[in-house]
Amino acid sequence: MDDIRDIFISFSNANKDKVEKIVSTIKFFGPTCWFQLRDSKQHFIEEINNGINNSKNFVVFLSNASVSSLMVRNEIARAISQQKKNSDYAIIPVVIEELNESNQEIIELFLGSLNWLYEDKFDDYESLVLAIFEQANLMPTYDENSKSTYSTEKEAERIRLKSQNKFFNEYAKKYLDEIFSNYDNPSVLDVGCDNGDNIIMRLDGRKYSFLLGVDNNQNAIEEANKLHSHDNHAFIQCDVTSSNFFRDIFFQMQRFRVMGFDIIHISAVLLHIGQIDDLIKNLYMLLNPNGTIFIQDEDDGVNIAYPHSKYFEDCFYIWEHSKESGDRKMARKLPLILKNAGFNNIKLLSPTISSIDFDEQYKEELWDLYFNPELWAADSASYFDNYEAFDLLKVVSQKHSEMKECYLQGKYFIALGVFFYIAIKQ
Repeated sequence: MDDIRDIFISFSNANKDKVEKIVSTIKFFGPTCWFQLRDSKQHFIEEINNGINNSKNFVVFLSNASVSSLMVRNEIARAISQQKKNSDYAIIPVVIEELNESNQEIIELFLGSLNWLYEDKFDDYESLVLAIFEQANLMPTYDENSKSTYSTEKEAERIRLKSQNKFFNEYAKKYLDEIFSNYDNPSVLDVGCDNGDNIIMRLDGRKYSFLLGVDNNQNAIEEANKLHSHDNHAFIQCDVTSSNFFRDIFFQMQRFRVMGFDIIHISAVLLHIGQIDDLIKNLYMLLNPNGTIFIQDEDDGVNIAYPHSKYFEDCFYIWEHSKESGDRKMARKLPLILKNAGFNNIKLLSPTISSIDFDEQYKEELWDLYFNPELWAADSASYFDNYEAFDLLKVVSQKHSEMKECYLQGKYFIALGVFFYIAIKQ
């Protein structure tokens, strides 16, 4: 027997992005959805009919594209037929854009007697979804304290970050050796320092005159100042995306009598920020002449797993659609952003890390850092921008042990897009 879902989602693929966000919010509150992400073609008709028959409610997102879609109209007709058999079967029209006169008349023939919801009348998707639940007689099961284990507030994530920092330090060593060889006691700015562990590890054994670490997490900054208290260290809470960032850092430079920075270090931070153009321009101004910016960031566009396996394909999909993963195509954007900010001698030192770079210990660490499904475990689809990524967690978890064993036996080669850049201010 097919699974019974709480809601069947009817929509036009032209509105997929918006509908996916609303469906993710629905899933966040607990109800299950039948949501066909692919274009509805002829060979999906039986599957769609089964979906409507095996759902308790029917939500149709109305736009000019969906009203004009014969498939959506057929889905509506099927839902009306289902409602005639079961009076508890709710049909809920949700208008997500203003309909032209012709489409308004057409859809009123089908749904004119029902209570319509208008997206633009609600402050946010959460309010809209709760209104849908009211009409469908569904109760949300949202738990305010529910958190993904990927959250940096979780102990498991802090342990993972510690392991990740150690792992990437092995890659960064040789690049930082070259950078530091160009300076005598340089001043260093670390952007996104968290609790300071990573930058302190990377500076271990190196001569530097002053280190300023900045992060938006006040708890992490307090921990950094406790763990790494030193006359030539300072860690401050600062929002690097704020329009006041340059002013705030310049004030701290005056406070600590730092004229400018010789080295700016940024590791796995920019992908979580989004728009970074203004930040990079500010960092350019904070560098001394001939100063160096060192950036490590990620780009899934060059991920490779050979031989091909759907397991890795599913993992990459989950990464891409996790809201906490950030911009998984960030690294490729950096050369132009750096150039536009005024940097010269922009060099890509390496575009990948791989399973053959180090010994067996690091080979296993690479796996555990990237392919352990516990890292992405979430009790709600709200941690993803579509619910398919959430559903894939179960699939990946079931195959994890088997795939890891095959990987450790050398049956798979993996290369992941982790880019290391340097650029100079001249």
